[in-house]
Amino acid sequence: MKSFLSFLFILFVTICVNADSSLYERGKELIEAKDYDKALKAFVLAANTGDLDAMTAVGIMYIGGWGVEQSDQLGLEYITKAAKQSHPKAQYSLGAIYYLGVGVPVDFDKAFSWLSLSAKQGYLDAQHNLAEMYETGKGVEKNLKKAYEYYLMAARKHNPDSQIKVAAMYRDGIGTEKNLEKSQYWLDQIEISKQDNQ
Repeated sequence: MKSFLSFLFILFVTICVNADSSLYERGKELIEAKDYDKALKAFVLAANTGDLDAMTAVGIMYIGGWGVEQSDQLGLEYITKAAKQSHPKAQYSLGAIYYLGVGVPVDFDKAFSWLSLSAKQGYLDAQHNLAEMYETGKGVEKNLKKAYEYYLMAARKHNPDSQIKVAAMYRDGIGTEKNLEKSQYWLDQIEISKQDNQ
């Protein structure tokens, strides 16, 4: 009997986990269909079970006012909750919110902090944006070598904007030694990326 109860518990947990991810996926499908009201409901149900992707999605929907009355405060609460649980997409989103001043005052220090956490987890857009911050000195001391390093990380993951930056940095010797062969390599990679995206 004990093993049967254990089996039922494992089955229940497995079904719940699959239902959570299914709700998030269903929400994404509904977003693509532009059915924002139903998408929000799916995301909220998934977020209530602890799905961090769904929490982030609900936050973004509140900030954008899609399927719900626009509320920067509620959006920020959802995204912050997911970001504090080390969710890289939420950390990136929170960094972007502070960088752009969406519903909050612009705060480059907070933006840098959240983007750094996301970038350390390999989140591509965070790596690119962190490189921009090092390049411009917003939220951090200007450091072209670090900018190059982060652009290179993102370029290796096929981010075309980062590939353009890396090619230019090699061409001009910014943040790294001047190397026209490597610059040409990255220019070629940009063309390959364009063909892959068609």
